[in-house]
Amino acid sequence: MNNPTASDHLLRLAGESLSVRCHAVPVWHIPGFYFDAAGHQAAKRLMEADAQAAYTTALAYRLTGEAAYADKAAELIDGWASVNRALADNDGPLVSAYLGTGLIRAAELLKAYSDWRTEAQERFVRWMTGVCLPEWDRIPLRNNWWSWSLYAQLSLFRFLDDKDRFAEETANLKEQIDHSLAPAGFIPEETNRGKNSIWYHYFALAPLTAAAKQIMDVTGENLFRWTSPSGASIKKSLDTLMYYTDGRAAEWPYGKDQNVPAPLSSDTWPLDLFGAMSGIYGDPEYERFVSPYRPIIGNTNKNSGYFQSYAWVYPELQLD
Repeated sequence: MNNPTASDHLLRLAGESLSVRCHAVPVWHIPGFYFDAAGHQAAKRLMEADAQAAYTTALAYRLTGEAAYADKAAELIDGWASVNRALADNDGPLVSAYLGTGLIRAAELLKAYSDWRTEAQERFVRWMTGVCLPEWDRIPLRNNWWSWSLYAQLSLFRFLDDKDRFAEETANLKEQIDHSLAPAGFIPEETNRGKNSIWYHYFALAPLTAAAKQIMDVTGENLFRWTSPSGASIKKSLDTLMYYTDGRAAEWPYGKDQNVPAPLSSDTWPLDLFGAMSGIYGDPEYERFVSPYRPIIGNTNKNSGYFQSYAWVYPELQLD
């Protein structure tokens, strides 16, 4: 029997997603994880379920052309756009960025679907620009939170075909690369995270790379090969992260006993990131690292069973 492909896995999950019903709430309260972990996880599951179902069915629609998939994705997107009116509590801006991009990417995949009604699309735009975007734009932190904000904004402005705001966030992404990544490859804002320091390096690089891919797709500018004025580069930071996640976590200079996936599998970080970067860079070391685990699915939140975020879900299919 042949091994399943990424497409096989996607179509199975998309089929299961056809039965998902929207979990949107008028005010989405997302307490800070480090203040109320249980409340945070429970609140996050509301969009985790819907973002996963919307993204997988939208991608399945693009692969198969079957309207049932597109209808489900449009239904879930409209569910949130129709019901949600506010984000609340500490982690609302961050979580709505890294899960909300799943809905934006689904919407991008549905653009050519003639039965996605104009009024529903307009409702989605009003929700994104009126509820989500203001929260993303006023994030004060310049760690992984801002990287997720930039990725979400670039994804939204791509969907809107807003070239001016897309160019503005491109400039902001370059500034974030320059200021957040050290020339040696570490991310200073994430080095003080104790046992989760390696995780937060991954969690900062995932949106930076996904944002860079948005820019390359839209304008052709290749930030994957760019060195910033301070000497920082995405590639150097990726190489640094892979060095330590490739069996050398004990050597990590910013805290012992790092929480890294063991064993690695097709749905654990950082394989989603390096599965995508293998396609971007053609780096044989990246391919060696991920090849035993293909097809790479995406980073699954072990607390919920849903995708953690929407930088690199089914990276092989995203890069096609």
